[in-house]
Amino acid sequence: TTLKYVQSDSWELGGINWTENFATEFKNRRGYDMIKYLPVIAGKIMDSRDISDRFLADLRKTIGDCISDNHYRVFNREAAKYGIGIQPESAGPHNGPFDGLKNFGNSDIMMGEFWSPSPHRPRPQDRFFVKQAASAAHIYNKPLVGAEAFTTIGRHWDDVIWEHMKPAFDHEVCSGLNLTLLHTYTSSPDEMGEPGQEYFAGTHFNRHSTWAKYSGAWFKYIARAQYMMQQGSFVGDVLYYHGDHIPNVDRLKEDDPAGVLPGFDYDVTDEDMLLKLTAKDGLIYLPYGRHYRLLVLPDHQVLSLKAMRKVYELVMNGATIAGPPTIRTASLMGFPASEQEVKKLSTALWGETPLTAATARNVGKGKVLTGYHKMNGTSLPEWLNENGLASDCSIEKAVDSTVYGYIHHTLNDEDYYFVSSQNKLSSKVVASFRVTGKIPERWDAVTGEITPVTNFTQSNGLISIPLEFDPYGSCFIVFRKKSGGATGAPNYRSYETVQTIDGPWKLHFNPRWGGPETVEFPQLTSWTTRPEEGIKYYSGSVMYDKEITVTGSLKNKYLELGSVKDVGIAKVKINGKVAGIVWAPPFRLNVGAYLKDGKNLLEIEVINSWRNRLVGDLKLSPDKRFTKTNITILPTWQLLESGLMGPVKLLEGN
Repeated sequence: TTLKYVQSDSWELGGINWTENFATEFKNRRGYDMIKYLPVIAGKIMDSRDISDRFLADLRKTIGDCISDNHYRVFNREAAKYGIGIQPESAGPHNGPFDGLKNFGNSDIMMGEFWSPSPHRPRPQDRFFVKQAASAAHIYNKPLVGAEAFTTIGRHWDDVIWEHMKPAFDHEVCSGLNLTLLHTYTSSPDEMGEPGQEYFAGTHFNRHSTWAKYSGAWFKYIARAQYMMQQGSFVGDVLYYHGDHIPNVDRLKEDDPAGVLPGFDYDVTDEDMLLKLTAKDGLIYLPYGRHYRLLVLPDHQVLSLKAMRKVYELVMNGATIAGPPTIRTASLMGFPASEQEVKKLSTALWGETPLTAATARNVGKGKVLTGYHKMNGTSLPEWLNENGLASDCSIEKAVDSTVYGYIHHTLNDEDYYFVSSQNKLSSKVVASFRVTGKIPERWDAVTGEITPVTNFTQSNGLISIPLEFDPYGSCFIVFRKKSGGATGAPNYRSYETVQTIDGPWKLHFNPRWGGPETVEFPQLTSWTTRPEEGIKYYSGSVMYDKEITVTGSLKNKYLELGSVKDVGIAKVKINGKVAGIVWAPPFRLNVGAYLKDGKNLLEIEVINSWRNRLVGDLKLSPDKRFTKTNITILPTWQLLESGLMGPVKLLEGN
């Protein structure tokens, strides 16, 4: 009764193409005997290049069908006998001989993965693989979109929460993520020492992490965001059909195969679910009621005969589709008669004469759009705008609007958007949302604070809001109230410096890890700049303390820590009471309730990663080292700036 789901990792088997019964599987699925075509697999041409290519397409599709039906479907069926669901990473990110969305059709939790940046996967297209899982959850009517999260290779304890993990998580929330599975929590018994045993890949989350005791502040952010995204229903206006070729894997959201970003969101569907679509009143419906305004076809102009028949049926019943004319199938099934039927259906939809300019053609009760693609100068978003559908979300007055992402959910009659800045610098923008008649609120998942939005405008079915983002900042914009209006007051507090807390600080290190019990820093600086090896190579927790004098009103007083290195997490106590934990810029806390008129004791606990102590231990003989781990520490590892860098300021917020 405890085990609820069985997890299996990503497909890493490479290419496979034969089993004892495969020829029988092929004949049952494709309707002809494959044996005579086997020389094609060895690179020989049989009959013609076209015939040989068609056989290879059938071969690959059969392999994909068998992986889906004879592996993942069996996995699901056998687990279900024990009341257990499955959550395999069955759709990549490593390419394989399968259709990722088809495989997902056998899952209970759709599982993708995403990586924090590391030398192994530095580019977004190499790191983000959740959009496909989210689309699968939407088309197969499953509530959870999971991901192997924060995978890295090579970083080893030097991940900065706000700089490396938060933007990666936020990016994938905008793709549909709502269930994070940490990669990796390694079991490491005390006998392994500190930092202990670790897996070669993955951000190191476990009880041996230096910042584990304060990780709850970061995980609370994840929990708040996930809770919001597990509610309600995703809003996507466009459905993209990704074809039936094998291999077939979708990657990150920004690949945008439909060409509708940034103003419109989309889902991707496979052939199985394409064949179950219906059209009514100009909308395209999944069997579960979710609907879309537009179906976009792939630009390679190849559809199976079954897919072509379904597209024709949808248009006749009122659907709008977009894409170039279909010119052929890729299969030997029913060939060559299949090509005659495809040509007939294609002519009925796109007409006799190929069209190059952007054209909307009325067919049956529906429309066929040709030439509407971002590469052709006329885009599908423009057509949607011109035909009465405003962009769902747009970011204006930004230096680069592509660094902002969003996702839109509805719950009953409420709308809410998660908006993320993937910009390392703070920024100000104007965001417009396709909502009317509701009053916006800003929900901050970092602090849990809910703030009414007082400065916004409404026109043409849009609500526009000035937003401010901290570095890699994010927020939920929630529309749930129907009364009230804009007052014009600023949406964000302004802060004035009351005092800069400079001068000497006392620092208390843990002698167990080589640091002095107490030392005075004349000014805030990185531990790595100090000559004492016990400080220079120190890893772990350090308490800063200083007495400050505060006079006058204590209301609306905030403490801002400035720069915090290297993990970027700090706990603040004032007069012996915990004011809070900060882990993201601007490292600011409301401290008015903890201050008193006159002298106050300020204590700031800062934690860095294991990296510096490991670098220092590399110089020591094994019997003198403070640390013990199975990870190979490389001579190329560099010290990381560590500690409270400041400037620390007492602010007044208005």
